[in-house]
Amino acid sequence: MFICGSNFVGEASACAITPTNIDNINYVELKNGIYDDLYITKATDFTIESTCPEDWDFDTVLYAKLNNNTNAGNVDWNVETTSHIILKRRNEGEFQWQTIATKEIHSIDDFTLNYPDYFIASGQTVEYAVVNALYGFEGNYSTSKITPKFNKMFLIEDGIVWGTEITDGFCDTTRNIPSSTVELLNSKYPIFVKNGKANYDTGSCKGSLVPLVNEEVCALAYDSQYDYQRTKYQREFMDFICDGAPKILKLPDGRIWIVQVTPNPSDTANQTYNNREISWNWVEIGDVNSEEDLYYLGLSEVSPEWWNK
Repeated sequence: MFICGSNFVGEASACAITPTNIDNINYVELKNGIYDDLYITKATDFTIESTCPEDWDFDTVLYAKLNNNTNAGNVDWNVETTSHIILKRRNEGEFQWQTIATKEIHSIDDFTLNYPDYFIASGQTVEYAVVNALYGFEGNYSTSKITPKFNKMFLIEDGIVWGTEITDGFCDTTRNIPSSTVELLNSKYPIFVKNGKANYDTGSCKGSLVPLVNEEVCALAYDSQYDYQRTKYQREFMDFICDGAPKILKLPDGRIWIVQVTPNPSDTANQTYNNREISWNWVEIGDVNSEEDLYYLGLSEVSPEWWNK
């Protein structure tokens, strides 16, 4: 009830205009005209000028320059201020990032980056980040997480992937810590002597490995109901493991190594002639989480200036 500009409690602003509710703008239409630019900002102090601002800021919603297209994002701005796109990775719970790919940016098309990551373990939640950089100065990180899982054993080199169902293969390992025990003249117990930092794995694997033909579903090049089809790949796989190049060995239980296959692999029959298996030994030669090891072993093209030290 209003009386003489006041309500029954005498409030001074009783007759003030009711506040207006402004809905979010989610649709913009231009028609019946010729337009040079469309600029939308959240800034409340924006002034109408003859030209729109050249630089994006945190209040800019969209800026369409209408240069023979209706692009209104800041991709063009990124091209002007981005020299490289960087792809990084780290295990969940860790602080240090690892750079796994870089790409120079010269045009909008260069922002497409496809990188198959073979260096992550089964069951390990991994966080990826894509970040733009201008000659070494990084921008904002765009991140996402995945948890890969597989039930196969893989041996990988330079994008070439061989695998086998873990039920058809196995891999036994030994931890090597070169040392010795010395028995003293006046001591009941010997002393343990370890003079170096060497601490690495060696192992022996066996299986009927075939090429990977579909990365999205981890499909191998044989029908599991007809195991004898794998025999035609045995010689090709033997050439693969004997080429002298470092490789990535991954098991479905989460173990992963950078390995060098050592002499001499063997091809043997398991009960029947067509059911053949190749056995090989290997030695661990690097850390799969080390940018330096991956680069100097030829498993990564990310050069030292991009390493996260």
